[in-house]
Amino acid sequence: MRTNRYLLTTQGLLQLLTCLLIVKIVVAVFLSYRDYFPPNFDSGFLLDRNGYFFGRYQWSFYVHITSGPLSLVLGLILLSEKLRRRCPKWHRFLGRVQTINVLFLVTPSGLWMARYAETGRVAGLGFGTLAVLTALCVALGWRAAVLRQFQSHQRWMERGFALLCSAVVLRVIGGSATLANVDWPWLYPVSAWASWLLPLLGYEVYQKARK
Repeated sequence: MRTNRYLLTTQGLLQLLTCLLIVKIVVAVFLSYRDYFPPNFDSGFLLDRNGYFFGRYQWSFYVHITSGPLSLVLGLILLSEKLRRRCPKWHRFLGRVQTINVLFLVTPSGLWMARYAETGRVAGLGFGTLAVLTALCVALGWRAAVLRQFQSHQRWMERGFALLCSAVVLRVIGGSATLANVDWPWLYPVSAWASWLLPLLGYEVYQKARK
């Protein structure tokens, strides 16, 4: 009994810390909007991107920085068991919004931006793969819900959310590297892959441990 209580307490604490971290990152993204409207090419993510920013990249960028944080907020709400049980209609409605948001906004804009990833093709391929897998998980989760295969639906949507959390992991890696004064040339390409492989792997390991 003590072991079970300890595990439940640890799990709850980790979930709370994860939620707080995601909220912190979302707030940080909103605060960075002051460098995006109008675009400031001397700071942050837009540094030296003025050569190709205006045009299709510009629209993809603005779509991505608005739909991405929204997907994280919606994901946190949709993962709540209390919401699913008490307000199933709201869960279904927000689930539809999340599906449309990821499939038609987050994924296409992410794919286009991946072509211009910093440091080149390796990072671009990492982000492109992330976009495709995220869309695939959400699409399979939506299909499972339509077929009323709710356990499968939950698992696919949880995988999709783990992939969406790549934005959080990427910022954590970048922030840690800045604090440690690390500027290795291969850090960003590795981060582009590790940012979604680590949370996805962590999710799969967690599911196996629960079983």
